[in-house]
Parts: sequence; structure tokens; C-alpha cells
Amino acid sequence: MAKQYIDVLIDGKVYSLGGSETEGYVQQIATYLNGKIFQLKAQPGFLKMPEDYQSIMTYLNLADDYFKEKESAKALASDKESMEKETYRLKHEMVSTQMKLESLRNERTVSEEELETAKKAAKEAAEQAEAAKNEVQAQIERVKKEAQEQIEAVKKAAQEQVESARKEAQGQIEAVKKTAQEQVESARKEAQEQSEAVKKTAQEQVDSARKEAQEQIERAKRELQERVESAEKAAQDRAARAEQTAREQAEAAKKEALEQIADAKKEANDFRGEAEVWKQEAEDQHLAVESSQSEIASLQDKLEILKQQLEEARQAATAVQTEKSQLEARLMQTEQEKQSVKEQLSQLEQEKQTIKKDLEESLQEAGAAREELAAVRQAQVEAYMKRKPFPKRQGTVELKDAILRL
Repeated sequence: MAKQYIDVLIDGKVYSLGGSETEGYVQQIATYLNGKIFQLKAQPGFLKMPEDYQSIMTYLNLADDYFKEKESAKALASDKESMEKETYRLKHEMVSTQMKLESLRNERTVSEEELETAKKAAKEAAEQAEAAKNEVQAQIERVKKEAQEQIEAVKKAAQEQVESARKEAQGQIEAVKKTAQEQVESARKEAQEQSEAVKKTAQEQVDSARKEAQEQIERAKRELQERVESAEKAAQDRAARAEQTAREQAEAAKKEALEQIADAKKEANDFRGEAEVWKQEAEDQHLAVESSQSEIASLQDKLEILKQQLEEARQAATAVQTEKSQLEARLMQTEQEKQSVKEQLSQLEQEKQTIKKDLEESLQEAGAAREELAAVRQAQVEAYMKRKPFPKRQGTVELKDAILRL
């Protein structure tokens, strides 16, 4: 800035001061100097002092004011530095609080996302559990229904088979018994009839032979009376032969009857064997019935297994319900933590507002102190300006920046 000259009034005299400072700044210095001179002249005995003593006293007071203002400036600078440090600390705390707040907000966002995810997972788990429960229940009902239908069908079929086999076996046994009885009775009757017929035939033949022999003997006696001995012998021979023949015929008839009786017995034995076969078949059918009963028992075991599976499914549903309750408890805990985080955030916000308020109050106090200092200086200048004017003195004073800069 170019050098300029400014006229100022100091101790009742006008001085033309040259320098690079502004006019307002130079007038402010002159006002302060006039105020100081006014204060000194108001002191008792000051005006009685020699002029050089007055100058020394003025210089001493100015130096005293300078060093006091310097100390005050240092104190203010220290206060300013302390305030700046406090402000920096508060700013740092505010930034840290903001970072913590942001972190808490992020954590809250993450917690909300995790909570939302947990809610979705819990909802999905509940839906899956409900679907699994419904599916298991449907499968259980379907299996129970199918098992019941199969059991009923097997029972009915087995009962029908047993009843049919029993009826068929009973019928076959009765038929076999009846047939065998009839055949045995028929064979016995036929054998008896054949035996009676053979006996009758043999007796008739014997009677006929005897009759014929008797007739021959009688005829031979009538015809051959002269040859009684030879004829009698011949007759006896013929009678013996006839008797032998009759005996042989009777033996043959008896043998034939015995053979027929043996054949009848054989046929009866054959029928008995067939009856045994039928009896075996009936026993096989009985075994088949027992096998059906075993299958029914096996189906009952399967039904027990299905009941166990149903119980396991119920236990699984109970476990799913327990897990759902645990998830709900975790959700409640997460909600409580979220509420706690909100309370901490609210508390931090209150602390932030308190710190901000304290900082504003400190800044206001510093501003008030500056305004009070400026008001005191302005009052001093105004008090000095109200004094009576001093005689004007001509002169030029060079001001240096180092001296004017307090």
C-alpha cells in the first residue's frame, strides 16, 4: 500500500502522520493516546512535573498499557488457543460422535436388515414347517387310509379265502367221506352179494352135481344092478370126481370172491389215499390261511411302524415349533437391542446437542468478551474526545508499522 499522510489531534495539537496504515487505524491510535494523556493529566501533581517528566510518565504508562495489553493478548491468545483446542476436541468428539452415530446407524441398518432377514427366515421356516406339517399330516392320513384299506381288503380277502377254503375243504372232506363211505359200503355190499352169489352158485352146483350124481347113481343102480360093485365104484369115483370138481369150483368161486373183496379193499385204500391227499390239500389251505394271518400280522407291524413314523413326524413338528419359538425369542431380543440402540442414539444426540450448546455458549462468551473489550476502549476514546481541545502544534511524525502494531 502507498505511503499516505493523515492529520490527527494529539494532546491538543495537530500532527501530520505518514505511513501505510489506514486513517481509521491511525485515528484509533490517536484517540487511545489522547485518552491516556487525559488520564495522566487528571492525576494530582502530574501537571506540576517538568515537561520531560510528564513525557517519561506518559511513556511509562503507555509501555505499561502496552505490556498489560500484551499480557492480556497472550492470555486471550492462550484462552483462544485453549478454546481452539477445546473446540478442536469438541469437534473431534463431535466427529467421533458422528462417526459413532453413523456406525450405530449402520449397525442399526445392519441390525434392521438382519432383523428383516431373520423375520423372513423365520417366516419362511414357519411356512416350511407348516407346509412340512401339512404334507406329513397328508402323507400320514394317506398312508393310514391306504393301510386301513389294504388291511380291510386283506382281512376281507383272507376271510373270504379262509371261509371259501373251509367250505371247500369241508365240502371236499364231506364228499370224500361220503364217496368213500358209499364206495366202501358199495364194495362191501357188492363183495357180500358176490360172496353170497358165489356161495349160492357153488351150493347150487354142488346140489345140482349131487342131484345129478344121485340120479346117475340111481340110474346106474337101475341100469347096472348086475355090476353093482363096479358101477358103485365107478359111481363113487364119479361122485368123488364130481365132489372134487365141486370143491374146486367152490374154491375157485371163493378165490374169485376173495379177489373181488381184495380189489374192493384196494379201491377203498385208493379212495382212502385220495382222502389223505384231499386232507393234505385241506391242511395246505389251512397253512395258506395261517400264512394270510401272518401277512395280516406283518401288515399290523407295518401299521405300528407307520404309527411310529407319525409320532416321529409329530416330534419333528414339535421341534419345528420349538425352533420357531426360539426364532421369535431371538427376534424379540433383536427388537430389544434395536430399542436399546435407539435409546443410545437418542442419548448421543442429546449429548451432541449439549456439546453444541456448550460450544455455542463458549463462542458467545468469547464474542461478548471481545465486544466488552472493544466497548471499554471505545469508552476511553470517547471520554478523551470530550476533553477541551489542546493548542494546535505543527509537525510531522513518521510512524513505523512495528510501533503502531500492538
